[in-house]
Amino acid sequence: MHVRELAQALLGALLLCGCGGAATTTPRHAAGPLRPATAATPPPAAAPAEAAPPPFRLPCERDDLVGCTNGCADHQIEDCVTLGSMYLGGAIVSVDVGRAMGLFKEACAEGSARGCLRLGDAYHDRLAPPDRADGASAADGASAADGADAAALYWHARACHAGANLGCLAAGRAYLHGQGASADAGRAAALFQRVCERGNAPACVELGHLHAQGEGVKRDGPKSVELFTKACKLGLDEGCLLASRSGDVLPPRD
Repeated sequence: MHVRELAQALLGALLLCGCGGAATTTPRHAAGPLRPATAATPPPAAAPAEAAPPPFRLPCERDDLVGCTNGCADHQIEDCVTLGSMYLGGAIVSVDVGRAMGLFKEACAEGSARGCLRLGDAYHDRLAPPDRADGASAADGASAADGADAAALYWHARACHAGANLGCLAAGRAYLHGQGASADAGRAAALFQRVCERGNAPACVELGHLHAQGEGVKRDGPKSVELFTKACKLGLDEGCLLASRSGDVLPPRD
């Protein structure tokens, strides 16, 4: 074999076995160039812990002057209403109408339907003189009774708006009889219907009377009997008597 042919055969064998010197091409699966080491990415900062909710507290008892005073000082709004009732009633502490009304107004302003309701009741029962902020107008020469009625309606309406059924009932009766505002049987009927649908039996009776007489709503005898029956089933004896003079309609307890 010629020397040239022998050299070519030897070169081919070296290429096939990879036994040669420095490779002239990059191996197909060779690793790429190493990247410089970098610092590890720090973990994301932990979210700040939420503030723990205040501990649950039961409302103070109606005769717990110290508990209600402390609760009101700690911004327990319903405790303020109970405290105001103590000052208004005088059984637990000396009567202080101004203090009571102030507590009720603060609670009502904080969204307490019960606070608004207590205000309306106080004016309705003539336990406090109204002022201009209570919806009473001093400019038109209204009497004290008219001013009290206007104040009662104002606060009862606010109680109704805040969700107190009794506030809606009281406001409806005021509109029905023209106490604190011009008589408006239609508005009264709307208020009675709202709370009758929530299960307030006296409101169902009031609405039943309006349907029976055609005041503020369409006259509808069967509808009135239906409303009286509903009031009876809710446990109001008056509704039972109005629904059936023969005593066929009875409350649940019977």
